Amino acid sequence: MNTIADIINTLGGNAEVARMCSKTPSWASECKRRGSIPVEYWPRLIEVAHERGISLSADVLMRVHFDTQSN
Repeated sequence: MNTIADIINTLGGNAEVARMCSKTPSWASECKRRGSIPVEYWPRLIEVAHERGISLSADVLMRVHFDTQSN
């Protein structure tokens, strides 16, 4: 996973990620557009990814956010 869009899509798309975070699908869409997921939601996303056998860690999230911000 190299982008926020990759992460959101891998976790099931906008609606699914929004549900995980108790937000609306437009919130997830905005995260994709900005290339950023607020850090307060990272633990939940990591937890769900782990439950689904998806490799997602704080390190991956930090790298993707750093890469997005440095472009």
